[in-house]
Amino acid sequence: MAVRTGLLQGNRPRNSWILVKGAARENRPPLGVEKSILSFGREKISRVPEGLGKIVRSYRFALAAFLIPLFIRTIPEILVGPYPIGWDTIAFYVPTTLDWAAGKTGWVTVLGTAPLMYMLSIPAYLLTRVNPVWIFKVMGPILYGGMIWALFRFIRTGLKWPEKQALGGALLTSLYFVTLRISWDLYRNMLGLTFILLSLPLLEDWKTPRKQALLSILTVLAVASDQLTGVIALVLIGSRTLMALTKRQRTEFYEMLKIGLPGGFLFFSIAYASLAVLGNGPVRIQSPLPTFSSLASSIGFLGYAYLALTPLILLGLRSVPNFDLKTWSIFCLGIISLALLPFFGPIVESYRWSLLLDIPLCIYAAAGLAKLATMTRPSIRWVGRAQRILPIFATVLIVSAVLYIALPAERAMVYYTAFPGLLPTSMAQDTVPMSDLGNLKALLESAASRMGPQTVLITHQAIYGWARAYLSTSAHLINYGYSNPLVGVEMANSDGYSNVLLIWWINGFGWHDQPYVPNGFAPEYQLGDLALYVFRN
Repeated sequence: MAVRTGLLQGNRPRNSWILVKGAARENRPPLGVEKSILSFGREKISRVPEGLGKIVRSYRFALAAFLIPLFIRTIPEILVGPYPIGWDTIAFYVPTTLDWAAGKTGWVTVLGTAPLMYMLSIPAYLLTRVNPVWIFKVMGPILYGGMIWALFRFIRTGLKWPEKQALGGALLTSLYFVTLRISWDLYRNMLGLTFILLSLPLLEDWKTPRKQALLSILTVLAVASDQLTGVIALVLIGSRTLMALTKRQRTEFYEMLKIGLPGGFLFFSIAYASLAVLGNGPVRIQSPLPTFSSLASSIGFLGYAYLALTPLILLGLRSVPNFDLKTWSIFCLGIISLALLPFFGPIVESYRWSLLLDIPLCIYAAAGLAKLATMTRPSIRWVGRAQRILPIFATVLIVSAVLYIALPAERAMVYYTAFPGLLPTSMAQDTVPMSDLGNLKALLESAASRMGPQTVLITHQAIYGWARAYLSTSAHLINYGYSNPLVGVEMANSDGYSNVLLIWWINGFGWHDQPYVPNGFAPEYQLGDLALYVFRN
C-alpha cells in the first residue's frame, strides 16, 4: 500500500529507471531498420538537387527568357549607382508614389492615372519605408524580365515556335534599342504589354469558361496598367468581336462581348476621370497642313526606329499568320498616320504608338531571321550572301545594345542622338546626365540648409522628382513644370515667399531646351556644370 501511495505521489523507486530504459529499448526499431531509415532520409535529401536540376533543365529556356533580360536591364542601374534612371521614373513615379502614400490625392485622380503600377509601388514603400528610388530601381529590371518572358511564352505557345527559336526571338527583342527605350522609363507600358502578351494565346483558344474569365482579367489588368496598352488590349478584343459579327457567329459574338465588357467599362471610367480631373481629352488641335515637327515625330521616327529591322520584317511578315499581331500593327500604324490629319488629331504623341509597334515588328523580324537562316536554295546567290551576314547582324545587335546601355549621354553613339526629345541618348541617365547626378544631390543638400519659413526652392520638372526624393517632406517646393523659371518666381511670390532658390545648369550648358538662366538669378554655389541660384529683384 505504501508503494502504491508513493507511486501516486510521484516518488519513483530506485530501479524505475531500469524499467523506463528497458521500455525505450523495446520501442526502438532494430539496428538494421534504424540504419535503413537514416539512409533513406539521406537519399531523399540527396535527391533534392537532382530534382531541382531536372526542373531547371525542363524550364531552362523560360528561365533564360526572364533572367537574361533582367540582367541586361540591371546593367544601367548598376552603372548609375544609387541614383535612378529614366525620365518618368524620377519626374513622375517617385513623387506620385510619395503623394499617394501620404493620402494627398483624391480617388478620381488615382483612377484617371491608370493606377495598377502604383498599387505595387505604394505598398512596397509603406512596408519598407525605403526611398522610392530604390523601389523603382528594383522594379524596372523585374518588369523587363517579365515582359520578355511573356513574349517568349506567346511565341512558344501561341505561335508554336521551337524553344530555341522562341528564345532567340525574345532575346532579339530584348536587345533592340527601341525595346530598351521602353524599359528605360515606360514602366506602365511594360506592365500592360506583359498582360497583353499573356492574353494573346487565349484569343486563339478561349472557348472554356476558365479561359474566358482569365482573358477578361488580363484585359482589365492591361487597361489598369496604362491607357495606351488598354487601347491595344480592347482593340484586339474588339476586332475578334467584329469578326464574329461579320461571320454571323452569334454565340462567339456575345461571348467576346462579355469578355471585353469589364475592361471596356474600366477604360471609359479611367478616360472620364482623366478628362474630369486632369483635363486630358482624346484629341488636340493640329495645323491644317503637316508641319516638319509632326512629320518628324510620326513618319520620321517610325522609319528611324525600325530601319535596321525592315528587311527582316518584310521577309518574315508572311511567316507569322497571326491575326492579333496584324491587328496590333495595323492599328498602331493607323494611329501614327492620324498625326498628319488637318485641324484635329490624337492627343497622345505619335512616337508613343511607334514604340508600341516594337513587339509585333520584332516578332516579324525574328521570323525573317529564322527563315533566312533555314533557307536551302544555294542556286539563289543572294540567299548565300545574306546568310553570311547573320553573324554580323548578331554582333552588331549586341554591340549596339551595349553602347546604348553603357555609354553616358555626353558620349552617346551618333545614331542615338537623332531624336533626343523622343529617345534618350543613353540608358545610363535620367532627367540629368550621369556625370551630374552626384552634384545635383549635393546641391539639394545645400538648398535644404538654406531653407527657412520664407524660402522656397522652385524646380523644373526635371529637378522636381529629385527634390521630392532627397529633401525632407517639410521642404518648401514649387514645381513650375516645363516653363520658364520666372513663372516659378511668380508662383512663389503669389504664395508669399520672399526668398527664391533655383537649381539649374550654368549658362550655356543647360538641358531641356533651356541653356541659359533668366536675368535676375545669381549663382550662389556651383558644382561642375550645375549651380544653386538665388533670385534677386
